[in-house]
Amino acid sequence: MPVCFVIMGFGKKTDLATGRELDLDKSYKNIIKPAVTAAGYECVRADEIQHSGVIDVPMYEMLFAADLVVADLSTANQTAIFELGVRVALRPRTTIIIAESKYKIPFDANHIVVRHYDHSGPDIGFDEALRMQGELTTLINALKGGDAVDSPVYTVLPDLQRPTRPPATKMGMAAPAAQPQSSEDSYATILQTAREAMDAGSFDFAKKKLQDIYKEQTAAGADGKPKSAPATIVQQLALATYRLGEVRAKKDGVDQALAGYAEAEDLLRQLDVEKTTDPETLRLWSEVHEHRAEIATRSPSARKHDLNEAIDASERCFVIKRDYKIGVNLAYLLSLRASMSSGDDRIADNVFAERIRRDAIEKGGQTASIYGIGRSIQTKFYVSYAWADQKDPDRDKEVDRFCEEAKNRGVNIMRDKTATRIGDLIGSRHHEP
Repeated sequence: MPVCFVIMGFGKKTDLATGRELDLDKSYKNIIKPAVTAAGYECVRADEIQHSGVIDVPMYEMLFAADLVVADLSTANQTAIFELGVRVALRPRTTIIIAESKYKIPFDANHIVVRHYDHSGPDIGFDEALRMQGELTTLINALKGGDAVDSPVYTVLPDLQRPTRPPATKMGMAAPAAQPQSSEDSYATILQTAREAMDAGSFDFAKKKLQDIYKEQTAAGADGKPKSAPATIVQQLALATYRLGEVRAKKDGVDQALAGYAEAEDLLRQLDVEKTTDPETLRLWSEVHEHRAEIATRSPSARKHDLNEAIDASERCFVIKRDYKIGVNLAYLLSLRASMSSGDDRIADNVFAERIRRDAIEKGGQTASIYGIGRSIQTKFYVSYAWADQKDPDRDKEVDRFCEEAKNRGVNIMRDKTATRIGDLIGSRHHEP
C-alpha cells in the first residue's frame, strides 16, 4: 500500500498571529487521516512512527520516500515548515499543503497553493470536516495519474534532477525504524493515555508513561549528544510531576509539593522560559510558581519571588492569547502580591488588577463565543479570606452577604472555610472546571 506522510504539529497549539488555540489532532483525525485512507494510502504522522531514540532518521526517510506528503501549516508550526522545505527540495511532486482559514503563509510564496479549511479552535464542524475530506481525497486521487510538478524548487529550476538512492536503502527495505508503530505503542497513543490518566487523577501512572517517552526522545544520538524532547512531552511531564507532588502533599506533607514544583521547574527551563512565546509553557511556569507562592509556611521573600515569576509569565501569556480566563487569574495574582506589599507597590498592583479584571470580563463574552461556549457558561468562584481572624467580626458577615448575592445571580461559589481541608493547597482549586 502506498504511504502518505503527514507534516504538522501535534495536540493543542496557539496561533500567535491570532491568539487562538487550535486542536491540531482534530485536523488530523477528522480531516487528513480519513481523506488519505479513503484515497487508498496508509496515513502516518511522525508520532506514529516506530523508532528507537531520535526521530531524525525515520523522519527524513519518510520525507524522501513517501509516495505522498500532506503538510498542514496551521499555527505556522516551525518544524512543519522546515520539513515541508526538505520535502519540496527532495521531490518534485505529490506534496499537498493545507492550513486553517486564518493562516497566512509567513514567507514570500504567494505562488504556492495552500488549501484552507475552517477550524473553530477546540474542534472542527462536522460539515466542514466532510467538505475538506472530500476535497482532499479528490485531489489525492487526481495526483495518482498526473505528472504535474508542485514543488516550487523544481518549478523554478526545471533542469534539476531528483536525488536517488541505492535500491537497498529505499524506504520499503529500510530498517524497522521507519515503519509505522502499532496503535498501542505509538507516542500519540501513549501521550493520550497519560492525559486521560491525569484527567482521572492518576498522576503517578501518567508521570511514568511520560518519563518513558521523555527518556527515549532525549537519548544520545549518533554524535553522542543528548537530544531535546518535543515541547508537548516536556509540558505534560512537568504537569504530571507537580500535580503528583500536590497529591502526595495531602498525605506526606508540604515537602512533597515543593519537590514536585522544583522538578517541574527544571523541566520547563528546557523550553527557554525567559524568551518563549509558547502560551502552554508560560501557563505552566506561572502555575508552578503561583501554587508555590500560596504555601504560607515559606518565607515572605520566597513567596514574593514566586509571585513575581508567576505574574511575569501570566502577563506574557495574556498578551499572546487575550483569553479572559488567563486575565482573571492574572488579576488574582496581582491582588495577591498587593496583599503582601505596601505603599505605591500595593496601590499599583491593585489598580492594574482591577483594570485587567474589568478588561477580561468585558471581553469574556466575545472570547467564550469564539470557543463555542457562549455566554451561558457558569463561572465558579473560589472565595478565600481570613475567616478565622475574629478582630473584625463584621467582615465575615460582609463576605456572607457577598456570597449570597452572587449565588442569587447564578454564580457558583466555593468557600474556603467549607470546601477546604487541612493540607489542601489553594492552587488545586484552579484545576477544577
